[in-house]
Amino acid sequence: MMDSLTLQPDSSRSPMPVSPFLLGEALSNRCSQVLYRCLEEVGSTKGALYLRMPGQTAFDLISFFGWPRGTRPPIQLPGDHPLLVRAARERRVFVVNDASDAPELSAFGQGTDWPRYLVSPVYARGEWMGLLIQRDRIKGGTFDRDRDEPPTLAICEDLVQALQDFPPFGTGIRAAAAPSRPGATLEDLPTAMDVLDGVAPAPERLLPPSAPPDAALDAALPRIRPAVPEGPEQMYGFHGGGSNYEALPLEPDQTLSGWVVPPASAERRPGMVAPEHRAYFWETAGLLSQILAVSAVALWIEDPEEIRPILVYSGLPLSSELQQQVLAHATFHLPGVREQDLRIITRVGLPEGVKLGGAFATYMPFLLNETSQGHDLLIVFRQEDHPFSLTEIEAIQQLGRILALYLQEARLHERYYHGFLSVSHRILQSSEKRMPTLRSHSLATARLARDLALRLELPSEEVEAISIAAMLHDVGTLLLDPNLLAKAELSSEELKRVRTHPELAAVFLKDLRFPGEVVRMIRHHHERWDGYGYPDRLRETGIPMGSRVIGLIEAYDVMTSGKGYRKPRGFRQALEEIQNQAGAQFDPQVVGAFVELMAHKGSRDPG
Repeated sequence: MMDSLTLQPDSSRSPMPVSPFLLGEALSNRCSQVLYRCLEEVGSTKGALYLRMPGQTAFDLISFFGWPRGTRPPIQLPGDHPLLVRAARERRVFVVNDASDAPELSAFGQGTDWPRYLVSPVYARGEWMGLLIQRDRIKGGTFDRDRDEPPTLAICEDLVQALQDFPPFGTGIRAAAAPSRPGATLEDLPTAMDVLDGVAPAPERLLPPSAPPDAALDAALPRIRPAVPEGPEQMYGFHGGGSNYEALPLEPDQTLSGWVVPPASAERRPGMVAPEHRAYFWETAGLLSQILAVSAVALWIEDPEEIRPILVYSGLPLSSELQQQVLAHATFHLPGVREQDLRIITRVGLPEGVKLGGAFATYMPFLLNETSQGHDLLIVFRQEDHPFSLTEIEAIQQLGRILALYLQEARLHERYYHGFLSVSHRILQSSEKRMPTLRSHSLATARLARDLALRLELPSEEVEAISIAAMLHDVGTLLLDPNLLAKAELSSEELKRVRTHPELAAVFLKDLRFPGEVVRMIRHHHERWDGYGYPDRLRETGIPMGSRVIGLIEAYDVMTSGKGYRKPRGFRQALEEIQNQAGAQFDPQVVGAFVELMAHKGSRDPG
């Protein structure tokens, strides 16, 4: 963009050359502070901010939050991008709750089959300078312009105000392009804190460390850490020495009716934290570590039926002694939970950095959600023997409230889905006299479809929607003539009538207002990857992911149970047939995950 920038915050300070990289980091961090208000004030679980530098046509990604790893928004939008063309035409906040007719948003829709958007052009003094994209409300509802536009405009106004302190956008600091000074060295560049001191309009909001960190640690850490941690997740604590997800105990539900009325048991089974919950915590902990001098941030999510792993984020890898200390402190605050039953999932900002050793000298626990069944616990650790200041505690509490709200909404969704599972189970029970095999086939399909959805690391809401859709995928057969279904052979006309059962199910269930894409998953569970399925001949990713999962699992259950075949096929024969159909009948990605799942199940089979 330019070789160097000269910042002059006031006339008493001499011009100071600033690295564009450092300036860009400071700009990104400042925008992130405002951008996170989209979550708190609008309820958007994902947000991305693009800015256009003066004299350029392309828009660059400056800051974002909430996008799962591997599905992040594009780093740049060219000036002729269809989304920019539409935003220029709209010139105000616009809502897209059905993205199937908005191909210009396709690059932002990865990670879910049904994204919803709130898109806002950002103007300053009449000049279009940015684009704010919000996606997917916390409660899974739709965006509404009348409700969501006012807080969004307020956020945009604060973004514009924040940009006034950054060249080349504002006037608060004089910026000018200048050649690099002859003979300049790296030592001549200012530190990141110098840049922040010079450009932040409210330095106290950035909460600089209240105590100088250890010199060796300070040399190993970057001056400004990224808001979104990049390191891989690792699992520690399972017997057998496993250090990743292969070590996770797979405990599939034996009956889906257990979801409706959980069995009363004093023993909690090993559990897992949903991928989107982990991603949300990594971003929150990364932001907390960016603005405070902390060594690690840990989160325990309470569940009355499961012992879930503790999530631990740190700037550098933790030694085994520090991991053990996290477990010990957590156990002290978790009545009834034994240290040997706890596991840790870690993520670090610098996976290749120097490993942290020693001990934590200071820690601060915070209760997030306290209920009759337990509580969520956030623990912040630092190695320095220095208590947290009131300002630091207020910052932790503010981020803790945002995290607590997210966890509350996650639990609300979980209860919501359990209610629909109960309804689904009742529908199957009512059909047993008319079609005795429907319930067993539906429950078998649902159990295996849920395991496969978890293997694919789909969001928890989509996993539950797939579970419901799999339970009810054949409910449309109840609306067909029983004599027709009892026939050993069908004419072409009769086969055509039988193939209407997905459409009949969609019509039958639509007024029950099932969550997510349940009804759409059911309608399309007989579509094929190559486009030769029914009823609408959808192909490839045009088929809902849940339909792709249910279609494969139903085919496997039919083959191994003998329905539609003269005799049941064996496990290996059915698996081989499914692999042969990858790219034709089935999604290759889903087939690969299914093969891994069945291999994992086979390795656990004592027979």
